[in-house]
Amino acid sequence: MYINPISNYPPPKQLSFNSNRRSIYDTQGRLLYKTTTCFFREDLNWDSFVRLLQQKYQNIPKINIINHACSNGAEPFSLVIKLIQKLSKEAAKFFPILAKDLDFDNIENVKNGRIGINFNDIYQINSHTKNKITEFFQYGKSNNPVHDISLIPNDNIRDKVIFSQANILKDLSEKQADNTVLLCRNFWPYLNLETRKLLASLLSQNIGENSLLVIGSFDRERSTLQLLEKNGFKETFIENVFTKP
Repeated sequence: MYINPISNYPPPKQLSFNSNRRSIYDTQGRLLYKTTTCFFREDLNWDSFVRLLQQKYQNIPKINIINHACSNGAEPFSLVIKLIQKLSKEAAKFFPILAKDLDFDNIENVKNGRIGINFNDIYQINSHTKNKITEFFQYGKSNNPVHDISLIPNDNIRDKVIFSQANILKDLSEKQADNTVLLCRNFWPYLNLETRKLLASLLSQNIGENSLLVIGSFDRERSTLQLLEKNGFKETFIENVFTKP
């Protein structure tokens, strides 16, 4: 069964895609969601997060990472880079990351091999990699005037993320595997209250044993924290990272 995760409004207009800085409206002109993202978004302590993954799953041979609302791929590639840098060969058990997004255009953009960025993304990547951005990306021209440049993932990270279009509520209607890290970040306020309640409930019911849930600072609005706590989730020492006892 298909579940609309945004609202009961008519489906969004079909728009030609122009990467990850779009606003999507329904046929009556009401905002459904925005696709904005960036590399190494500052609402997650990436170094502490990777240390937590290393410690929590040190004796587990395979860990599943699923990144919902992945937009143009900046977030899953950020995590890939950080895992490789911090864990070296040990990072292999976290790959591939399954990156999913409701928006067809987001997935098509990243499958085309280019990620539109602004110069601040370059600063963020260099800051986290000690100026080794070219170990992971090549530079390319941007086909979109809202972007300064585009990045082309190198082979050492390209195949470590598998992208697909997906509806998060449909995915979470089934039991998730144990030892799963679910990134469900920075889209909750776009959902109406009933859908947020449903999502929190599905996560509580179907998240696997020994799993983690990661949200974003934008999600801390609109009673999201209360909904997660009501469904048994507890925030770890890392802001926006939760466990379910």
